[in-house]
Amino acid sequence: MRQPLGPPLLILCYICAACDGGTLTPVAPSATLSSDIGLVRSVSAQWSPYVGVHVTGQALDTYRDAIAALRANGQLRGVRIEINRTLDPNDPVIRNISSAGVELLALIGNEYLFAKNIELEIDNIFANFPGIRYFQIGNEVTSILPPTGPTLNITQYMSVFQRIYDHVQNHYRNRVTLLTQTPLGTGSHGPMELEVMVEKGLADMNPDNIIIAINAYDLDSAVQYLGLLGGSLRKYRVWVTESGVRDPDLHISWVRDNYPQLRNLLRAERVYWYTMWGGDNGPDTDFSLVKNPGYYPNYWKSPLFEVLTASP
Repeated sequence: MRQPLGPPLLILCYICAACDGGTLTPVAPSATLSSDIGLVRSVSAQWSPYVGVHVTGQALDTYRDAIAALRANGQLRGVRIEINRTLDPNDPVIRNISSAGVELLALIGNEYLFAKNIELEIDNIFANFPGIRYFQIGNEVTSILPPTGPTLNITQYMSVFQRIYDHVQNHYRNRVTLLTQTPLGTGSHGPMELEVMVEKGLADMNPDNIIIAINAYDLDSAVQYLGLLGGSLRKYRVWVTESGVRDPDLHISWVRDNYPQLRNLLRAERVYWYTMWGGDNGPDTDFSLVKNPGYYPNYWKSPLFEVLTASP
């Protein structure tokens, strides 16, 4: 996954416990936001029931509880996970997600893109994860790479993607749908990368077997995709595989205000929230819907999570 830059400015109205000299103090979400029926309904109406999940046994109990709570309210249909060389296909987190009836989108990690026999690697992945239909080939490949080793540009990526696409067309056409790598989620770099992907043959691939993936962390970047999505790629489905904001107090307004625009601007069928849990420390922690799994069952829940799991 990635550590995106900050989002554009959003206007957020805080529910206050006290106002002292114009300073607004947010109230604990469980005491206020989840009991605001109008807010619950408005956010639920815009929410897309898809979330990214980091596969780690450290959060197994919390994931199980959080997934069940979201599922109970109809707020979770699919999860995006990353496949890397150390991931056990029988990992209990994956088993729990699958047993809950949640669809898996598997991101094939960037490390695989350097394999000499990528077709064999793909065969092994498909064999190890037979219940998954959707596979994304890499994520932000020019900015997130293995800790050591070679770099990859978009032309090189498309050479690998073409090989994988051809292999899937020949052997897995009716079983597997591929998603493209997701360009950087802010600024103009992502749209420029997607344009190169089109120049290198993306638009010649069968739109029935390809979904265009985009990471969207600001609307200014999303607008820059309009020409491609309305032109060369107009026949292709689009999924936003990462979106969110690094501030729990802005999670709700991000969904309520920006999800509708992402659907309209990008024709996005799905928007995956980044992320269920991004760790308790580090740059991704404040994207999290839940935190502090070590305190299960008293783990922290974001205001957005409280609203999504409230009774409408």
